[in-house]
Amino acid sequence: IASKHGQRVPTRVLSNSRMDLLLRVVVLVLPAMMAQLKKKSVAGFSLEFALLNVSGFFFYSTYSIGGFIYPHLGTGKVEVNDLVFAIHAFLLASVQFSQAFIYERGKQKSFALWAIVLLIVEWITLSVVFLLEGVIDIGLLPEGFNSFRVAGYNKAAITFLKYIPQVYLNYSRKSTVGWSIINILLDFTGGSLSIFQQVIDMIYNGTNGDGWSFFGSGDGFNIIKFFLGVFA
Repeated sequence: IASKHGQRVPTRVLSNSRMDLLLRVVVLVLPAMMAQLKKKSVAGFSLEFALLNVSGFFFYSTYSIGGFIYPHLGTGKVEVNDLVFAIHAFLLASVQFSQAFIYERGKQKSFALWAIVLLIVEWITLSVVFLLEGVIDIGLLPEGFNSFRVAGYNKAAITFLKYIPQVYLNYSRKSTVGWSIINILLDFTGGSLSIFQQVIDMIYNGTNGDGWSFFGSGDGFNIIKFFLGVFA
């Protein structure tokens, strides 16, 4: 594929980066979920992580669906693999979350208050922005600021925080039993590939007036995807 300036785009590299990301989609949540299914226990798996994870991927699915259908919402470029990843991860995270109510929890009896408060604040924020944007529509919101972008920011905040309770649980138990190391390796690999994909897109789309710049505000750059890659 040739760019506007006659440069050849290495389609095999682009294709491989997307296929690697899609492979990560298929297996990301499965290791921990299958381990819990086998043991009939979620002891060692943070309840707060499960709660935040399913909520975060709901927000990210909303963000990705909106950006995929309407590219000029301010979400940046949403690839097919981004969309599949978000929806697939939400479905598996939902199953994983349900396991917390079915299997033995160990010493974990309930969800931490801070995680519940965080989600309440995020849902209230999203609801207020939705009302101001789509129902009341009195022009109070900055240009380009909408419900889909707020959903993306909510997901970024959750991803930044969701590993903290798991790290603390591992530390307090002096054990990582119940938490899949494969999940961490896939998260790290997938996050790296996600950033790599954006770098490739930036290089071969170019900063040529198409709205593409790595840290710019153009329609091409998906800032939430970049944040998630860095946090992972």
